[in-house]
Amino acid sequence: MKFWICFLKEKRLAAALCFCTVFLFLAVGGLYHVEDFPKLLYAALLTLIFWGAVGIWRGMTFVKHCRKLEDTTLHYEQSGELRTEGLREGSDTPCEELLSLLETVSAAQRAERAAWEVKEADRNDYYLMWTHQIKTPIAAMKLLLENSGEGDKNSFFMREELFKIEQYVEMVLTFQRLESLSSDLVLKEYDLYEMLKQTARSFSVLFINKGLSLELQKMHIKVLTDEKWFGFCIGQLLSNSVKYTRQGRIAIRAEQEGESAVLCVEDTGIGIRPEDLPRIFERGFTGYNGRMDERSTGIGLYLCHRIFEHLGIEVRTESKVGTGTKMSLRIPVRKDSSFHFEMEKYGGR
Repeated sequence: MKFWICFLKEKRLAAALCFCTVFLFLAVGGLYHVEDFPKLLYAALLTLIFWGAVGIWRGMTFVKHCRKLEDTTLHYEQSGELRTEGLREGSDTPCEELLSLLETVSAAQRAERAAWEVKEADRNDYYLMWTHQIKTPIAAMKLLLENSGEGDKNSFFMREELFKIEQYVEMVLTFQRLESLSSDLVLKEYDLYEMLKQTARSFSVLFINKGLSLELQKMHIKVLTDEKWFGFCIGQLLSNSVKYTRQGRIAIRAEQEGESAVLCVEDTGIGIRPEDLPRIFERGFTGYNGRMDERSTGIGLYLCHRIFEHLGIEVRTESKVGTGTKMSLRIPVRKDSSFHFEMEKYGGR
């Protein structure tokens, strides 16, 4: 309807002239008492019908082209690509200047996009090369620290910092691979307890240095997941718990919920403020706790959330300031999975 209104506004002068012509024709015939005036009236009516039919036909053409132009503009706004098929058909194509402007802008945008893609590819290649090359000195430093003996207290703290560097490098590498995550997933059946135990052991140096204990519940649960990506996420959750827990413990346990397992990572840390909870998985969001720790980037939980979406894992967060935080992961499991409630402890003083 809006296009018909637009057409009538554009053709209002032509319509007025048509009506005026017919009116003058009838007025002159009436003033001079033309014989067979009804025949003259009939001729005027036929003229109006003819021009009305022509107007409707031109209006339908106008509306058709306007709708095509509207679809083209919407597609251009959403994708940045300009489709001009059918827009130049006929002689009554509206908004020719707008169409030409869109073509010019689209060509410039394509050129800018091509240049940006080249720069982005070069940047990604550099970061990927850097993350792989930095692993060599890290491995060398680990070897030197292992050969230096474990009695030196400074050596132990150096191992902690080196472990953090490894985490940061792994985070950069994960961030670079995030866009191609779907093609990198290798889904297999794994024992959940063994994966958790392996990840927990890698964090033992952090638990010992901070005097924290890690309680890991024994469980017999088979899950279909990707070991590398799932292990990275559990590592990020443990890293956050250690970072914001000054004393106490971190517990990992599982609860059965229907045909799924709910894996809980719970700490006795400083907790998360209620106003920050809805945004903790946003990219770059650090919240109040992150502002206290200048090294916080707000990337870890964002990466976890993206990975969990690909793995089909639902995440739920509960937290209370001064009491601690509980992250719950709902994971589909095999029907013959069972649960044990024996706890193992790692670290602590």
